[in-house]
Order: sequence, then structure tokens, then C-alpha cells
Amino acid sequence: MTETSSSASTPPSWPLQPGYREDLFRGTAEYYSRYRPAYPERLFEDLLARTGQGGLLIDLACGTGEIAIPLHDRFAHVQAVDLEPDMVEVGRRKAIEVDATNIDWSVGRAEDLVVTDPAQLVTIGNAFHRLDRPMIAERAGQWLDPGGFLAIVGSSTPWSGTESWQAIAVDVVARWSGEPGRPASPATATADSSAPPRRTHEEILREAGFLDVTEYRFPTPHAWTADEFLGFLWSTSYTASIRQNPAVAEEFEKDLRAQLLECEPSRQLQESIAHYYILGRKPNAR
Repeated sequence: MTETSSSASTPPSWPLQPGYREDLFRGTAEYYSRYRPAYPERLFEDLLARTGQGGLLIDLACGTGEIAIPLHDRFAHVQAVDLEPDMVEVGRRKAIEVDATNIDWSVGRAEDLVVTDPAQLVTIGNAFHRLDRPMIAERAGQWLDPGGFLAIVGSSTPWSGTESWQAIAVDVVARWSGEPGRPASPATATADSSAPPRRTHEEILREAGFLDVTEYRFPTPHAWTADEFLGFLWSTSYTASIRQNPAVAEEFEKDLRAQLLECEPSRQLQESIAHYYILGRKPNAR
């Protein structure tokens, strides 16, 4: 069942301005493609029922094609861009395997993308917080046809979960990474208490002129094995500092496996993943 919410959803830990290191996801493409839980089909069906299909889809920070590939046959053309060359290369390979020939892949910043044709839908999967949000919302408004849509698609992580094994995993990652309870730190984030309050994704979209901004939720049961969960962790920015040292990574894996097994002797790590999308509509032409 779809759950609808108009409440703010942006985690308060996200920075006012993006400043994430460009190498945070270097070397993660294969893990990302294999171990990131797929967005549920019912999320995509619900999204397309609201936005329509058949025109141009622009997928920003596309990763290895988690949105572009499942939706490629619903649109005449797909323009997909990601900052990380390895992500794009894996995405291209996956697209060839399913004959998704209408996807135009490019490497670069989403903020610098050149769009020559009006789009019906712009999507951003699990990455809006790493982009210049006001700029991207403004650019999306320029790229879209009147009445077109911007969709911010996302999923919860163990850092927002309530299962006991998730608390243990967060603690182990924090201990080994030196980043207590949060993703790898943005380079420019500060703890200045005089800074203005962080704006939610919904607020950013409304300030850019988008209408009917609403979040739609799709909670989905999921079970991990320890191997799968470790693969997921290696695909994230949370473990960037650990990944870079093979000896540390090996000891981290041993520690995490032991603690997860003690917590869950069944070896099944159960949770409910909160998949969602936030949708905004560009006003119709007057």
C-alpha cells in the first residue's frame, strides 16, 4: 500500500551546502549494482501513474542505473549522468545486457548537465542531499515541459532503522570509521550554531516553484545475509575510510560478522526498508 505524507523528511544531519569528497564512492560500483536493494516495482508504477510516460527521462546521479534501466522502456529517451566513471561503466554494461539502447550515459556533475530537449520527468535516486539542491531544483524546472515532474527517490538505511542488529552495525562502523553514527563527513560542513536551519527536500522544491509537493512511501520487508549486508556497506559513503585500507577492512569484516552473529544467530537480518519518492510538479504554462 502507498503511504502519503506531506511532512518533512530530510534528515537533520544533512549539510546546508554539499561538500562531499568526490572519491567517496570510488571503487564501489560493483557493490552498488549487486547489493543495493532495488526500488520496488510498485513504487515505479505509482510514480508513472502520476507523471505519465513516453517522453524524455533525465536521471541525475544515476549510479549504475537503478532508475534509468527499470524505466527505460517507459520513455522514448533516457539521459543518465553520474560523477563516478565506474558507476556509469557498470550502468552501460547492465543496459547492454537488457537491450536498453535508448539510454544516453555521461560522466559529470548533475549541475553541469546540458539538456537540449524538454523532459517529462527528472529523477534523482538517493543522491539529492549530495547535490546543490537549489541549483538542481532550478535546473530541473528549466529542463521540464510545463506540467512535468521532479521526483526525488530514496530508501532508508540502517542508520535510521530500529532493529537491534542495525544499532550494532552502526556502532561497529562508527568505531572503525571514526564517524560516529553518520555518513562520511562533508568537507565543508560546520557546527556553527548561528547557521540558518537546514531546509527539507520539500522546502527546496517549493522554493523553486514546484507545486503539489508530496512524499509517497513504500515500506518493504527485506532480509539480509551477513555477506549481502557487508556488500551493501561497501557500496556506501559510510565505509569510505575503511575501504581504503585492505588490512583494516578485513578486521572490520571479522568484527562485524561476529557481532551480527551474536545478535542474530539465525543469520537472517530482518528489516523494513522505507522506500519513498518526493514528487513536485512544474506549473503549466499560462
